[in-house]
Amino acid sequence: MDTTNGIVNVSGKCFDYVTVFSDGMLNVKHGESILQHSLVRFHVQLLLMFLVANSFHFLLKRFHFLRFTSDILAGIVLGPTVMGNYFGSDYNFLFPRASNQVMASLSKIGYSFFVFFAGVHMDTTLIWKTGSRKAFAIGLLIYVTVFIMELNIEFHFPKDNSLIESTRNGMITQGLLYFGAMIHTEFVGVSYLLMELKIINSQLGRLALASSMHNTVLNLAIGILKGLKNVVLGISIRAGIQACITALAYFMFIGIILKKMVFTFIRRTPEGQPLKEIYATITMAFVLLLSSTGDTVGLNYLFGPLIFGFIVPARSPLAEVLTERFTTAVRGFLLPLMTMFCASKIDLRQFISEFSSLAIFKISLIGFGIKVAVIFIGVLCCKIPLRHAVALTVILNAKGVFEVGNFISYYSLKPLLVKNLYHPAEHYVSYKSKNIEHASDDAELQMLVCAHREEDAMAAITLLEYSSPTKHTPLSIYGLCLEELISSFVPLVIDHQLGQKISSSMGSRSQPIIDIFNYFKTQHKLVHMHVFTAISPFKQMHEDICWLSFDKDCSLIIIPFHKKWNSKGKVVSDNSDMRKLNISILENAPCSVGILIDRKRTQGLPSTFASSTTHRVAALFVGGSDDREALAYALRMARGPRVDLTIIHFVSLTDDVNDWEDMLNKDILRRVKAEMSGNKNIHYIEETVRDGSDTSSIVQSMAGDHDLIMVGRQRETVPKALSGLSEEWIDFPELGPLGDLLASEYISNLASVLVVQQQKKKENFNILD
Repeated sequence: MDTTNGIVNVSGKCFDYVTVFSDGMLNVKHGESILQHSLVRFHVQLLLMFLVANSFHFLLKRFHFLRFTSDILAGIVLGPTVMGNYFGSDYNFLFPRASNQVMASLSKIGYSFFVFFAGVHMDTTLIWKTGSRKAFAIGLLIYVTVFIMELNIEFHFPKDNSLIESTRNGMITQGLLYFGAMIHTEFVGVSYLLMELKIINSQLGRLALASSMHNTVLNLAIGILKGLKNVVLGISIRAGIQACITALAYFMFIGIILKKMVFTFIRRTPEGQPLKEIYATITMAFVLLLSSTGDTVGLNYLFGPLIFGFIVPARSPLAEVLTERFTTAVRGFLLPLMTMFCASKIDLRQFISEFSSLAIFKISLIGFGIKVAVIFIGVLCCKIPLRHAVALTVILNAKGVFEVGNFISYYSLKPLLVKNLYHPAEHYVSYKSKNIEHASDDAELQMLVCAHREEDAMAAITLLEYSSPTKHTPLSIYGLCLEELISSFVPLVIDHQLGQKISSSMGSRSQPIIDIFNYFKTQHKLVHMHVFTAISPFKQMHEDICWLSFDKDCSLIIIPFHKKWNSKGKVVSDNSDMRKLNISILENAPCSVGILIDRKRTQGLPSTFASSTTHRVAALFVGGSDDREALAYALRMARGPRVDLTIIHFVSLTDDVNDWEDMLNKDILRRVKAEMSGNKNIHYIEETVRDGSDTSSIVQSMAGDHDLIMVGRQRETVPKALSGLSEEWIDFPELGPLGDLLASEYISNLASVLVVQQQKKKENFNILD
């Protein structure tokens, strides 16, 4: 008797009955549906998934919910919980109960790529440099807590239980995996959460990142030792030797052959040239190969891609190309697909009805609660403020992509909680005056000068030259090279004064900027120059800049304008990311800020420091705190012998007088007259104007006669001298009306422009000590 009849078709004709392609919507036969074709059904499934997920995200992003939450909700809505319950047979036709191998395969591929990029982004050379003793203590506490709970959990079955041994062992293994997913802290999950919350380079973000990294290193090291022990004691000696040889060959192939291949790709890429796309394609092909072969030889299919990711140097040309070419597909398509696919398998109605019998879930929930409590107490013992301790505990216990297959809950609430508990700007809120207007004349001016490109550094040191560093006007400069973080999770602030270095792949970009700053120091022995490099995503780079300026007690931050001009006055670069960065700095800076518009391109370092050069500087004054700050800086410059300062005061006889502001404006003008009595290099011109059109004409006519024009960004009220210039048609509101006018493409002057905003004190934070 053929017992396989009707169960297994071994004739090879089964594919005759699997319809993949359709003849089109207009050719559907009576009684059939276009959805019976697997390819069409797959397309409709994808369309529904991403339509529902994007709809959720459109609504929830306003409340700071992450995209992960929307994907989870979309999967639940398209799963048996909602659609399966209300649409019945139609749902089963669109989402058959049979396993969707295409979805499952894509999810597995996406997860493999995700783990690979996790390894690429994790700079293993920074494991012991990233954190402090506090971070190591928290990471060790996490590991010890999890280790003790896993060591003491046991599974007991009734004595009369009829389960066979293999089934019982399988249930124990699944229970341990689920328990581990509930209580473990994953470095990649923490870093992704910090990136989504845009606090990865904040003080709390760095502490969370370093703590989770130390925990992950401990977990991997002990896990390898436990795995070797299980191989030796759990199976026969012969099988154990075979498994060890196979695994060793697998790891040697990755560590020797593939490592040599990766570094060959990097070495063959000329400095400053993009890496060939074929190299990136070959690398991604090996990720799939390692995943499949690892599964074949008995290893976890994720292990190979993770180790391979560790081999690819973070922030190398290869890592950057891989990140640019493939992360959008992985994070924008494959990972959301995996999340929705896993969530669609959950039936919340069944979960709720059978909750009383879900012992492993209850045990895991208790373990999760114990871990949260222990970490919170440990964090408090590290003398971290209460709200920040709660936020750090939430971050270190958040669940995400790694746990999505085993655990889907709580995650949607955690980012909201962190948003409400932690404000990065709290750390650098200044309650004292850190500006130039209120500083004494002989006080050392401390400035943070930022440069993203070489020309930014050239323009910045030209401005510093105008600042006339002398014994009577001392300067303390902190040069900051800005590097975008592309292919790593770990943001860095590197102190070159302490001998810290960056990788060779990044050094070629920052070193010219560092050399320019150091050259200025050699030309001015009285200047204190300290150079740093900040490597962060542009969206969060303002955190590094604001924190460093606060930590170094700076009075002024100089940042480059996002547009660049060539020597003929033509725009050659327009970086929107830099513009957003500048706006964030203006909103959050703990001191005054100056946006430097480099329209006068410096022709080489020697001309910058020519001893016979006279610097022609103009300060435009209408009134207001920002104008006073610009004028105070200009007066400081004029104390140098090589600066010729012209102050142009725009006056309108019809202005409404604000008593307090008018008094402050008159006070700084008295300082101008006092300075003029002993300094013939200062010239004062008063221009009476009717409105903004008169002011605009004067500014345009005098722009070409100066090397540098200084102007305030905003005023408390719009004076008549600027009426008509503050309308919605302004291209760059962050520059203010006069700054926007001087940055206009219709002005062909070669003068550089410094738009100044005086320190904006923030008193709306409630910092817990």
